Amino acid sequence: MKLSIGYFGSPEHSKELLSMLLEAGITVDFVVTNIDKPVGRKQIITPTPVKELALAKGIPVIQSPKLRTDEETQKKILSFGSPVHIVYAYGSIVPENVFQDPKFGSINLHGSLLPKYRGASPVQSFLLSGEEDSGFTIQFLAKEVDSGDIISQKSWQIKTEETTGSLLESITKKGGEELIRLLKKLESEDTPWDSHPQNASEATHCKKITAADRPVQWSDSATKIHNRIRALYPDPLATTVFREKRVILISSFLPDSSLEPISIPEGLHPGSFFLYQKKRLFCLCGDGNLLGIDTLQPEGKKPMKGFEFFNGARVLAGESFT
Repeated sequence: MKLSIGYFGSPEHSKELLSMLLEAGITVDFVVTNIDKPVGRKQIITPTPVKELALAKGIPVIQSPKLRTDEETQKKILSFGSPVHIVYAYGSIVPENVFQDPKFGSINLHGSLLPKYRGASPVQSFLLSGEEDSGFTIQFLAKEVDSGDIISQKSWQIKTEETTGSLLESITKKGGEELIRLLKKLESEDTPWDSHPQNASEATHCKKITAADRPVQWSDSATKIHNRIRALYPDPLATTVFREKRVILISSFLPDSSLEPISIPEGLHPGSFFLYQKKRLFCLCGDGNLLGIDTLQPEGKKPMKGFEFFNGARVLAGESFT
C-alpha cells in the first residue's frame, strides 16, 4: 500500500517535522495550518513556517480562522480521503468529524509523557516543574484534548541547562523518527497500530503560557527562577526590572557550591546582584542561593553577557532587580 497523509501544524518545530516526513518519502496530500498573522514591530502579515514549506513543495494549503465551526473547510479536508492525519502543534482544535475520518486514524505528536501535561504548553510546563525525565507521546486524537490512546512513548533524562527551544528540537527529531517508523510499518503491513488507553486518574493539565508568566519573582528559589528562564526561552522570554526598565533574562545557570563556594557580600536581599571575579554576574534569590545570569537584554539594547551589563550600567550600591 502506498501511504499518504494529511498534516496539521503551524510553528517552526512543526515545519521541521513536516520536512522530516517529506525527506523520508511520505506523501503529504494537504497541510492545514493557522491563518497568516501580523508579525514584528511593523506587523507584517506573515504565513506560518508550515505554510511556507508546503507552498515551496507544492502541497495544497488549507487555512481557517476557526476550523471547529467552518463546515466548508472541513468538507475540503475530508475530500482528500487521506488514510492518516498527523497533528503536531497545529494550535487549534481539530473537529471530531475530521479526526475520525481517516481509515487508520488521526495521530498527534505530543511533547510530554502523557497523561502528564495535557494541554497547550507541555514542554514549558515540564521545565517549570523541574522534573528530569522528558519525552514524547504519539497518540490517537480524541474528543477530550490529549486524552487519546497511546501508540508509542519514549523518554530520556534532560540536562539542567535544557530550554524549551532545545528540548523541542529533541522531541521533534526523536518523535519524527518514531513517526516515520510507524508510517513505514503501516505502509508495509496495512494493519492498524497497536495502542493502549491512558490512565486518566494520573492526568495533569497545563495552561497556555502568557505575558503574565514572564516576570520572575526574586523571592522564589534559585532553582525555580532558573526553571522559569529556560522554560520561557526562546519565547516569550522571562523578564525582570532594573531602574524601572524591563530586562529580558535569556539564559542562567545554577552554580555548584560543592565545586566552587562563592562568598555572598553582606547586606544583599533577593534581587540583589554582584559581579564575581569580574566575569560572572550572580543574583541572590529568596532561598538564599545564587543564580548565575549568563545572558540578558536591557530594554532597547542588544543581548549581552551579565558582566557586560553590570559594567555598562555602572551599578550603584543597593541597586537590584525588582
